[in-house]
Amino acid sequence: MSSSVFANLGHVMRSRDPSVEQRRAKRDLVDMVSHVTARGRTHGIRIINISELGLMCRSDGELLTGERISVWLPVLKDYAAEIRWAQDGRAGMEFLEPIRPRLYDAMMALIPPRQTAW
Repeated sequence: MSSSVFANLGHVMRSRDPSVEQRRAKRDLVDMVSHVTARGRTHGIRIINISELGLMCRSDGELLTGERISVWLPVLKDYAAEIRWAQDGRAGMEFLEPIRPRLYDAMMALIPPRQTAW
């Protein structure tokens, strides 16, 4: 087998290495109750992590991959996003427009950080 085949598999090895951070933006761990509006209905959510590009939350509501929603965030109010994935009561959403740094900092000043106890 050609060694060039193995040379092209470096991305696979990096993707399986937990020490390699592959996200496009740093996530801030938070613990905030909020809500989303999807298909004309409001669903409660608990935001687990957030960045300028999106967030991950838990919800008992039905959030469907690919649907456009609005999420209530401090300072920004109802902010447009798209559900990128949903599984087992969790969902990841990407904001349609990244949050500008000054607005993100103002918003984060109002969101409680997650308290982790190990």
